[in-house]
Amino acid sequence: MRVFLCWPGQLLAVVVLVLQLAGSLEVQCPIPVIAHGQLKPAQNFTYGSVATLECDAGYIPLGATTTMRCLGSGRWHPRVPACTLGHCPYPPVVDHADRNLQREFPVGTTVTYFCRSGYTLLPEVSPITTCLKNFTWSVIPKLCQKVQCPSPAIRHGREISPRKDEYTVGHQVEFQCDPSYVLRGSQRIQCWSDGTWRPPVPYCDKVCGPPPKITNGQHSGLRTEQFPYGLEVKYSCVEGLSLIGNDSIYCTSDDGVNLAWSGPAPECRVVRCPKPTVERGRMTPQRFTFPYGAAVRFSCDEGFVLHGDAESWCLADGTWHPPLPTCRPVLCPQPQVANGRLKSTSDGKMWYQTNATVTFECLRGYRFSDDGDTSSEDSWTATCLPDGNWTPLPKCKKEGDADVCEEIHYIKTVFECGVPIAELKTLLEIQKLFLEIKKLKVELENLNK
Repeated sequence: MRVFLCWPGQLLAVVVLVLQLAGSLEVQCPIPVIAHGQLKPAQNFTYGSVATLECDAGYIPLGATTTMRCLGSGRWHPRVPACTLGHCPYPPVVDHADRNLQREFPVGTTVTYFCRSGYTLLPEVSPITTCLKNFTWSVIPKLCQKVQCPSPAIRHGREISPRKDEYTVGHQVEFQCDPSYVLRGSQRIQCWSDGTWRPPVPYCDKVCGPPPKITNGQHSGLRTEQFPYGLEVKYSCVEGLSLIGNDSIYCTSDDGVNLAWSGPAPECRVVRCPKPTVERGRMTPQRFTFPYGAAVRFSCDEGFVLHGDAESWCLADGTWHPPLPTCRPVLCPQPQVANGRLKSTSDGKMWYQTNATVTFECLRGYRFSDDGDTSSEDSWTATCLPDGNWTPLPKCKKEGDADVCEEIHYIKTVFECGVPIAELKTLLEIQKLFLEIKKLKVELENLNK
């Protein structure tokens, strides 16, 4: 027979009365459920038996006592203990590294290390350690190594300070270039914690040698020690002398490697060109000295025309180039008048000077025309102008139908010149209208007689 009893505030106690063969009863304690642990031995918890608490890996007993005894009342004494998560001691110290701030380290906790300034994490090494179930830390290998900057050697230069086998954080280096080279960049650099040089490592660039000197002159680089690629040097002469040649030379390179000056240095010489005089001409600007390189322009007086170049320069040999021009009188060509001729045979020249006059007369059967009307004048005078043209020349038209014949001749000329048909048609319409007007004019003159 089994009887179940319950005491308030106590674990459920089950008292099992076992009818023994001898006819007596024996008390047995219950098997407790312990999170993350158990009692040993795990069976036959009868009155007077002793059991010991064993926790799972990573857990420890909560309290100082781990041994319990089964009482005659069917309860354990002391009370059934519990298991709690265990802790690891402080993580191990790692050379040249620090960890995140933390005071407690339960099982399963991870701790991350980071290298101090001037050191860097070794490649392919994890900086994390874990609190294991045996309350120890996972193995931490060597994590950090010194930060080193690469050797800062430069071509055509050297370190002023003694060279070292390794360059660590904070180390400074100064450089100096070989002769005929100039330093590009900062003369002093420093190794930083990220393993780079700051400012960047400079380099030595080739330079030109000193520019050539000139007699009675100087160049702008007298106070310059280095002449790098692209530098310009300007020359000047003492007062009274002219600079012959290019006033500047540049440090350049023909092959992209070697440097040289762009050309020879100029010379300082006395150069004075004679005053440029052109008869019947004018010079601009007005000046009284004509050293090397001076430029002047020329123009002619009215009635004269310029032959040659309008501008000339004083050369190094004291001559003008191009040669000075000349001013020649303006000439008018012999005038020609259709159906007319020069009245005087002495006027039959090919060219006429300015203001020269010629007199025309019309051929027999023709008369001078003035704006379409015939004139009663027997002669016409034309004058040669300063620009090489004549005053208006006369027109000699045949008496009577002279205008009509002239218009027909004009239409024929236009047709032979290949004028488009549409334009030619318009011209014919205009000429037709002109002929109608002429016809009406004649009829009116006949009515008035």
